Amino acid sequence: MKKLILFAISTIFFYSCNPDEFLDVVPTGSKIPNTIEDFDKLLENPEPTYIGWANIVHMDPDILLTDELYNGLLNDFQRNQYRWSSELYLQNETDNSWKYRYKNIYVYNLIIQDINDADLSERTEEDRKVIKGQAYAQRAFSYFYLVNEYAPHYSNATLNTPAVPMPLQPDLTAQLPRSTVGEIYAQIEKDLNTAEPLLENFTAIDETNFRPGKASILGLRAWIALYKGDFEAAKTYADEALSLYNFMYDYTQFTLRTPGNTWSGLSTNELYFGTTTQDNVWAKYYNFSYNRPGMLYNPDLIPLYDQDNDYRFVLYANHFTYAGADVSPNFAYSRINSERQVGVTTPDLYMISAEGHARTGNTATAIERLNTLLDNRILNYTPMSSSDFSGDAALLQFIKDERRKEFFATGKTWFDMKRYHAYGESIPTFTRTIDGQTITLEPGSDKYVVPISPKILNQNPNL
Repeated sequence: MKKLILFAISTIFFYSCNPDEFLDVVPTGSKIPNTIEDFDKLLENPEPTYIGWANIVHMDPDILLTDELYNGLLNDFQRNQYRWSSELYLQNETDNSWKYRYKNIYVYNLIIQDINDADLSERTEEDRKVIKGQAYAQRAFSYFYLVNEYAPHYSNATLNTPAVPMPLQPDLTAQLPRSTVGEIYAQIEKDLNTAEPLLENFTAIDETNFRPGKASILGLRAWIALYKGDFEAAKTYADEALSLYNFMYDYTQFTLRTPGNTWSGLSTNELYFGTTTQDNVWAKYYNFSYNRPGMLYNPDLIPLYDQDNDYRFVLYANHFTYAGADVSPNFAYSRINSERQVGVTTPDLYMISAEGHARTGNTATAIERLNTLLDNRILNYTPMSSSDFSGDAALLQFIKDERRKEFFATGKTWFDMKRYHAYGESIPTFTRTIDGQTITLEPGSDKYVVPISPKILNQNPNL
């Protein structure tokens, strides 16, 4: 199978294959991988390994665009997202999220298949284990993204619902049908079960942080358990991950380069929301610099912030006009090269832990987790206690609101709406008005599923 892939040690180059190969992936370059070092280099290609979910960035219901901002988007693809359209792509347009995820999966499959026979050269057997474990883990994360993007949310009712193809070997000639939601989740957990012991002697996080360590795998397990509604497992995995790695930035210690001007950016490059920030447990990101003129906070979200003391708002809510209209203070993360993390972070782990404990009756620990997070977000924060909540329902609603604030513009609110509905909990009907036309997103709508593009469907009749 090695003859299927050629690669350059420093960079992996890709080109599209013929239309009959629906995955649209063939890595090419200059060398056949045959040593541990070679396979390690395959995992070192950071782009698009940490690609986020660009298909849904404008679908997030907490994002608002004026008509001027909507019409100023880069292309119809982004405008279709904002309209919650069932037709994101034109007939011959490429879905890059799909394309790059399957390109990466091809590489992970190749490593898993061939690394046992690779020459050690100057590397060790422990290196072989780590690289193999990271390939399994990265494949699991890729399928986790795919199944949640292109299929309905995990539930007893959707286990047998077709989702996406699931190649487990580096075979580009196979035109696979879609595996079900249940099958893909089972494979994700199987891959993580394989990866975890292979990384047992590895660090909590990988120094490059788009590659996983022990805490990374536990963090993804926590996220998966949360999405499955297994709150006991979610809190357990999140707490275990935090016991290995719990760094969190104190936003209140950061200032703007120009006071009062969030466009100027922070006075330090440390908190950049990129793949190098220290609160990453497993980095995936989305770059907002390509989406100028920007996005606005939904007016329903703004009152949830303490606008004077919550530094998630103070540092990132812009105060300026666009196209002659004053939209202050609605612009969010609108500055040069602004990025948002969409992978596993320590704030994710604290929020998953808080929700897991709250949903399983451990109120004190849930509030403790919230206090830790908010003490690093709100100036002169006063810790909460159980007396601050009228009951379990009020605490859970508070956690849901905090998730909206903490994970604004990451796409995670979109998936939260999907999972709350799958749990049987109430979610709003969202509306947007565009050039006088009202667009509606109902709970449980098929619009919560990203459609597979016509180009991909035409290439594989088994889909």
